[in-house]
Formats: sequence, structure tokens, C-alpha cells
Amino acid sequence: MEISEDKWEEVTEGSTTFSIYKDADIIYDASVFYNPKMAINRDLTILAISSIIKKEMKKICFLDPFAGTGVRSYRIINELPQNSVEKVIVGDINPIAINIITRNSNNLNFDEKMEIKHSNAINIIDSLPKNKDTTHIIDLDPFGSPIEYIEESLRALRINEGYLFSTATDLQVLCGKFPDSCYRIYNAFPTRHFLCHEVALRILIYNMIISAGRLGLAVEPILCYNHEHFLRVKVKVKDSKEVANQQHKKLGYVYFCKKCSYIATVELSKELESTLCSNCSKKLEKAGPLWLGNLYELEFIEQMKKDIEQFTLQLEKKIEKLLNLILDEINSPPFFYYIPFILRFCKKEGVSLNQIIDSLRSKGFTVSRTIFDPQGLKTDASYDEIVNVIEQY
Repeated sequence: MEISEDKWEEVTEGSTTFSIYKDADIIYDASVFYNPKMAINRDLTILAISSIIKKEMKKICFLDPFAGTGVRSYRIINELPQNSVEKVIVGDINPIAINIITRNSNNLNFDEKMEIKHSNAINIIDSLPKNKDTTHIIDLDPFGSPIEYIEESLRALRINEGYLFSTATDLQVLCGKFPDSCYRIYNAFPTRHFLCHEVALRILIYNMIISAGRLGLAVEPILCYNHEHFLRVKVKVKDSKEVANQQHKKLGYVYFCKKCSYIATVELSKELESTLCSNCSKKLEKAGPLWLGNLYELEFIEQMKKDIEQFTLQLEKKIEKLLNLILDEINSPPFFYYIPFILRFCKKEGVSLNQIIDSLRSKGFTVSRTIFDPQGLKTDASYDEIVNVIEQY
């Protein structure tokens, strides 16, 4: 395909200005599309890498094997401290993407730090250990599922006990619209009901843990969330069979009632006493297997929040709100109660989520809102204890 000089356009994201090739009015019709709505993903990546650099006190080598326009990599080189980034490997199978990246690398004087590879993602990732390239962070951002790239990425990250970042955009599969596809791709049952996004995220982490376990590795989640049409998982790789063995004990299922919002979790090695809801006797829906452990690492999230002011972030307020919600729910158990269902079960109206939270906290329970739903509540209180609080109003 011939590149036309009149279709180049300059855009700015963060504090980085670069060129995109705009050969279509609709971004998804472009030969290589730039999606400004995904800026929050890249903003959080910049904050995350800044936290990693400060925690580990070393220069990082970053791999972006689905680079597209290359915006993520430009921002890493340009916005992070110059002495903290050793090399950024930027790859894509699309020759037009390589043309865009090469042009920007030259214009931005990134040639010393940017290594450009024209190949498919698997070959790029697979070449790292073979060439004795030491990579600290691999960022997987494919169209759809990242699942086929996980194990190869973990293998490449073993030597440095690095970090794997991964995006999944196949939410129709992971959130239950195509359950057969989810079972085929992720070996897990999804749901379409109120827990769908948290279930989807934990199914993705479950698959990472299973892949890591085969290699004698563990993966420790440091920041995992969903936003609009994508899931985002950031994990630390640990070369330890012992940690991996302990991690596998936190795999299991969630059972929940789609009528009254009763929830229960059970580890893989155990069974639920009854699959009927103890409140309304409806059959409980089952989702999983999935990860039942933490989604965040406290020190990491706190450092990200401290670093916000150091960067130019168009979505700073959204990011700060997200990190505050995460800090609020960081010690809460997995999965949330959907309060409108419980209020309907109790035949109560006009009781606010804040009233329920305050009452539960006054009784000594851990309780928080959640990033997954504005009407959701996470707590170590039992369903009956929540009902008793609501009945007081």
C-alpha cells in the first residue's frame, strides 16, 4: 500500500506529540487506528511503570509487540525519566504500522532507545530468551483475547521476574454473551449478570495463573480493572514453585443468586453445601473457575497515586477516582452484593448505599464500594447481617 503524505496528522497525548496516518474518517476503518478513548489505559501504564522503576530502582526494557501507531512506546520514552528507560522494543505485523513507528522514531529522535521489529507477536516474544534479550515488562494489547500469548510472555519474563501487562477486549465472550466460546478459550463459565465484569477479570487472571504454574512460576496481581470495553491486568512474575502452589489454593468458583444477590465462593478442592439460595430458594448460578485472591498491591497503588502530579494526564480526575476506589476496596473480599436486588428482596425503598456502609462499619465489618458497579458493595458481613442493617431503616 502506498503511503500518501497528505494523510498524516499530528496528535498529542499526555505530553507527547506524534504523527498518525489517518486514511479513514472512522478510526476502526483506518489501516492502523489510534483510539483516543484508550488513553486511560496508557495513562495508567505510565503511572504503573513509574511505580515499578521507583520500587525496583533499575532501568527497564519494555516490549510492545502489538504497537499499532506506537503511542504507548513513544510516551514511555518521552514522559518517564530518561535515565530509567534502557530500551523499548516496538513490534507489529502490519507494514503500515512499522512505517508510522519508524517515521515517529526518526522525528522524535528515539533511535537510540527504540528497537523496531516487523513481525508477529509470538515470534517477537519468542525471540527474546533465544537472543538473550532481558525484558522487564511485556505489554500485550491484541485485538480480542490475549490468551495465546500469555505462556510465551511468562517464559520470556522469568529471568528478570518481570511484569506482564495484558488487555482483553473480547468482553462479549468473557461476560457471557458467547458462553461456549468462553469455555473453549478460557476453560471457564462466565455470567451475563451483575457480577459479569469482575467474573471476567478473575477468569483472565485464573488463566494467567494456570499458564504460569506449568512453568513453575507465580503471578501476583498488582493492578486489575475493567473500563468500558476492555479488561486490563498487570501482574508481577515470581520464579517460585512454592508461591505458585500456594496461589493455586486461591482458585475456585463463585455462586450467586440473580434474584436477591446472595453470593458464596468456594475453592476448587471443596464443594458448596447447597446450590440453592438460602434466602429465596432459587438455584444459584455458578461462574468460574476463577481467581479468588487480591486484585491489587497496596504499595504499588499508593505510589501510582503519588505520581499522578508528575505527568500530564488528560483523564487525571477519572484516574484519581479509580485509584481512590481501589484503595477503598483493596482489603475487601472478592465479589460484591448488588444492593438494588437486596433492597427489593427486603421490600425496602429509600435506603442509600452510604447508609448501609456506615451502619456496617459501625458494627466493625470491612465494607467498601467497588470499581465494578456503582450500586455494588463489598463486605465481610454475611448476607443476613446486611439484611438486618437494611431492616433498621
